[in-house]
Amino acid sequence: MKKFTFCALLLTISTGLNAQTAVQDSIIMGASYANEVFYILEDGTKSEQVATDWHLGFSTDAYSATIITNAALPSPGMGAPGMSIAIWPGGTNADFATVDTAGFSTWPKLFDDSLSFELGAFNQNSTGGMDYGWGAYNLSTHVIAGDSVYIIKVGTVAYKLDIIKRQSGTYTIRYANVADATAPEIEIPASTYSTKDFVFFNLADGQIKDRELAGWDLWSVKYYDWYNGAYPNQVVTGILTHPKWEVTVVDAGTGNQSSHIDFTAGTYEGDKKNAIGQSYKSLNGMSWTVTDSDVYYLRNSAGDVWKWYPTSFVGTSQGKTVFYKQKMATAGLETATTQFVDIYPNPAKDQLTVVFDSKASNAEIIVRNQMGQIVAAESLNTTTGVTQQKLDISALTNGVYFVEVNQNGFSTVKNVVKY
Repeated sequence: MKKFTFCALLLTISTGLNAQTAVQDSIIMGASYANEVFYILEDGTKSEQVATDWHLGFSTDAYSATIITNAALPSPGMGAPGMSIAIWPGGTNADFATVDTAGFSTWPKLFDDSLSFELGAFNQNSTGGMDYGWGAYNLSTHVIAGDSVYIIKVGTVAYKLDIIKRQSGTYTIRYANVADATAPEIEIPASTYSTKDFVFFNLADGQIKDRELAGWDLWSVKYYDWYNGAYPNQVVTGILTHPKWEVTVVDAGTGNQSSHIDFTAGTYEGDKKNAIGQSYKSLNGMSWTVTDSDVYYLRNSAGDVWKWYPTSFVGTSQGKTVFYKQKMATAGLETATTQFVDIYPNPAKDQLTVVFDSKASNAEIIVRNQMGQIVAAESLNTTTGVTQQKLDISALTNGVYFVEVNQNGFSTVKNVVKY
């Protein structure tokens, strides 16, 4: 039993490339962006954390020595971003007792990289190889030994920090107010938090902060970036993506975000944490607007693909981003549903043959135009094995179409040219 239908009316749909329905959700940072929010795409789990309860973030990766900083903290002066951090130029960490801040305003400042989580503020002076910026790796002892003293200003408070070492997954640091001659050593056992990317530390209360949501995909947070492409190292508010994701941004055209379905249309980039970043919104007079044309696709190495696009943003009164998310492909799809899909001839004039390896008792073939609108659809009863189905496309106008084979709620898509 099969049913084939040409759509007389081209109705725009918002369910995207596979049978999973697009879901609306929101991330709320609160008034004046008081919170950071970690978010998981799969089930919508959110974790809100007070934005100012940490100063330093230490990577838990056994092969990393990244140390990041908090851009949301109060600045030491009007117009200055977050914390101000500089290397004390008066000596090495052996001179910890004699540190002063004379000339601090003229010293080069350190910031987290706007693109990569691997380049925290304390890694910026790395010369490559075994040098991690704040210290160098010793091949004999397998210890990264620190070699500098850093001045960190938060508001009116000035700290001096010595990152002594990283050994066997534990960082050892000492810090104090600049006027203090000595400070106790503090251990931060980063490897204990292996299910997280970072373990955080608060200089004001001396406490380790286990605040990251394990398995997060999006992190709504204040961070350092260029603002309007002209002002580097500004504090901006945006949504960062986890390093596991590669991201492509596709211009679907004004008003076409819901109907766009081709997640193969753009070039995916990895190690770009601000691919969504601040760019999805802009200030228009006294109110914020969001892009009405860009669609963000997130893809990981396992084969998961998610579609994400915003619909509204409310600024300092709520810190709220409303968006749609939709799962387009799932890891393991090739073995769970469709092993392969082939279409011939391509280009085609009047008829297509769709060949796929069926893993379900039924399948659906859908043909969409470039606007994501359904122009043809067919439902099939199938058995395990190779299935071939011919489609009459003679009534379609010339152009590019997307043919998708849906099984078990997931899809494989192929492009085809009609001439």
